[in-house]
Amino acid sequence: MTRAVRAAAVCLLPVITGLWVAGTEFGGRLVPWRPAMVDLGVYLEAARVLLAGGDFYALAGRLQFLYPPLAAVLSVPLTLLPTAAVEIGWTVAGVLALLAVLHRVGLRGWVLSLATTASLFVELVRQTLGFGQVGIFLVALVVLDLVPGPRVLARRVLPEGFWTALAACIKLTPAFFLVYLLLVRRRRAFVTAVVSAVALTLLAAVVAPRQSYGFWTRLAHGDTGLGGSIVYFTNQSVLADVIRVLGFSTGATLLGLALSAAVAALGVWAAVLWHRRGEVALAVMLGGVATLLASPVSWLHHFVWVVPLAVVLVLDLLPLPGPARLPQWFSVLGLLFCGWVAVEPFKNLPNSGDVELTWNAGQNLLASGTLLIGVVFLGAAVVVARRRTPLELPTPQAGTTVESSAPRTPAPTLREARP
Repeated sequence: MTRAVRAAAVCLLPVITGLWVAGTEFGGRLVPWRPAMVDLGVYLEAARVLLAGGDFYALAGRLQFLYPPLAAVLSVPLTLLPTAAVEIGWTVAGVLALLAVLHRVGLRGWVLSLATTASLFVELVRQTLGFGQVGIFLVALVVLDLVPGPRVLARRVLPEGFWTALAACIKLTPAFFLVYLLLVRRRRAFVTAVVSAVALTLLAAVVAPRQSYGFWTRLAHGDTGLGGSIVYFTNQSVLADVIRVLGFSTGATLLGLALSAAVAALGVWAAVLWHRRGEVALAVMLGGVATLLASPVSWLHHFVWVVPLAVVLVLDLLPLPGPARLPQWFSVLGLLFCGWVAVEPFKNLPNSGDVELTWNAGQNLLASGTLLIGVVFLGAAVVVARRRTPLELPTPQAGTTVESSAPRTPAPTLREARP
């Protein structure tokens, strides 16, 4: 069996399952193809408004386009195709991106195929496909850019840092990883990411100058564009938890933002420590968790990061050849966080119409479980890493090509599942 045929066999079941999930989620129909991919519809509408010379930050209807201007610019080519073709292609690309991420963190063969298929039934992944959301692509851009591992192509098409910059220009939260690259001394990747982010932002400003000016000035004044919907229960961020408890006020917002910055700092600390130990995959996953908690808005379907995180942790728990490098209790704690997000024990709380502001202490505690367990997990990651001797990473020399963020010195990596 050739490599291409084997790859197709691995992808077949997840792709078919992904199309079924996307087609039937939220009351959609598979045959005839009528999915309820409302977020993808917003991207397409924003692109059409851009082509017509309008303001894609003031769409007609309830759902608004909230992403940076580049996301609207990149959506323009999709308007040239039939909507059904875009929806099907978007779904297939999302499933393939998830397959690539799980392959990069250690899964192979039929294990990769079955694990990816199973993950498609987790509610946060189902919602991502059903909405036509961009979350899987953002995770894939960062993981495939920064985590070392087997590649589909023999070498990088673009230098390390570019794809992370692209993710940050589509949605701001991946900009966290620029700080990570700087602190782990991946200087060339950091410079590439910064230059690429600036260039992509300027490109969007050239194409949509008025909209770009409006977006960045509103953002500078702290306007997320969400208004009161920030307290909706599926927003599992630090800021949302604080406002749900204290209500809307300047003081609550400032406190929420300060705590968000503290969580981001804790996350980058944990990520840097584990990177220095040679565990780059775990480091990037910890960074992903930090971006979710620290972002002002993190709907549940943004939490796709928990899927590769769970794989990284499970692989270390399995009785495979080679020593486990993570304390068992730490892996279990991380899996508890992943399981909490996947099960969503708070989903039956009273919600909508700002009723979240009337929750009692017990309800607020339940709704804050994601934040509390996540912060404990990040803190535990710092404690465990600091108890171990860090690896010294060499600084890339001028004129050399960095192919991945793996240390050049020999270092143990998380064990792979061998089918």
